[in-house]
Amino acid sequence: MENNDQRPNDQPGQASKRTRLMIDISPDLRRRIKIAAARQDLSMKDYVERILEQVVPADASTAGLPRRPLTREAVEKLFALSDEIARAHPGETFSDSAEEIRQMREERTRHLEELQ
Repeated sequence: MENNDQRPNDQPGQASKRTRLMIDISPDLRRRIKIAAARQDLSMKDYVERILEQVVPADASTAGLPRRPLTREAVEKLFALSDEIARAHPGETFSDSAEEIRQMREERTRHLEELQ
């Protein structure tokens, strides 16, 4: 889920996009985070975000990572995996999930327009 909330560290007039990160943690860790956040008079979200801002380098990006070219061998492996999945699930038709999402969005849009 994204929204356009402005963060306190953003430049004035420049709203940053926010995304949701969901992780599973143990109940004990959640309890410890909640206590630590309360001690600093912060929400759990703000507390964890501050920790991540301190730990994750600001220049962390994929720009410097080496890229592997798409090889014939990689494509053949992909087709072999696709065939293996098809054999493991006979009679099932797999569709393009991006297309399904697009169709669901269109249906939702039509439904919302009907409500107006």
